[in-house]
Amino acid sequence: MRSDTSTRSWNLIADDWVAHADLNDYRNFFLMPRTLEMVGEVGGRRILDLGCGDGGYARELARRGAEVTAIDGSPRLIEVAEQRTRIAGLSMVHICANASALSESGIQPASFDIVLAAMSLMDVEDYPGAIREVHRTLRPAGELIMSITHPCFSAPLSEWAREGRHQLRHFMVDRYFERIAWESKITPHFGNAVLRRHRPLEDFMLPPIACGLELCDFREPLPNEEELRHSPRFGKLLRIPYFLFLRWRKKP
Repeated sequence: MRSDTSTRSWNLIADDWVAHADLNDYRNFFLMPRTLEMVGEVGGRRILDLGCGDGGYARELARRGAEVTAIDGSPRLIEVAEQRTRIAGLSMVHICANASALSESGIQPASFDIVLAAMSLMDVEDYPGAIREVHRTLRPAGELIMSITHPCFSAPLSEWAREGRHQLRHFMVDRYFERIAWESKITPHFGNAVLRRHRPLEDFMLPPIACGLELCDFREPLPNEEELRHSPRFGKLLRIPYFLFLRWRKKP
């Protein structure tokens, strides 16, 4: 498998990430429900889960009748995903591969109806290369459904200005146009830092357009009342969008 700084970094924190994702409110009660709603009916469809992590999205898609191939650049995350798939009594293909080099793992052109990239493409080292591979693997009229941290609010210098410990005054952003990678612990409980990346929004939009993908959905989701009752942290999402969802379609 072709390795790069991102794949090596995420492999180092794989076990910490799995434990974190299992309990994370944003992932389980905000991101995953919206992603599955956006994907829609999947019975009989071939889906590539790109950057599958522990395989949570892939397993739910398989339960709903999809034929799933789950791919991640971390050998340890693929190992965990395979184990959890067996425990769940499900069947799917797991491949350890770099998002920008899927052909090296035998992924054929025009193989998938949907490529799902849930909270993964903002971390890849070669984003344009990953998008080219997505385009290659999609069937005509196939779709890329992706979610990322919102680049307008995840710059190297971005944080809430607070009054005291709990009251949020406003959100501050600086160095938005700086394309940078830096190491940061996702939470203080992680044993290692992970390599994080920032690109301005245009860097996420231009490669799909250059490949001939058409943007057909663009969402900055707000929490609903039930979600706000579930987690007080979701209140921040009423003020700025932490996440961005996009749907791209390959031209027939």
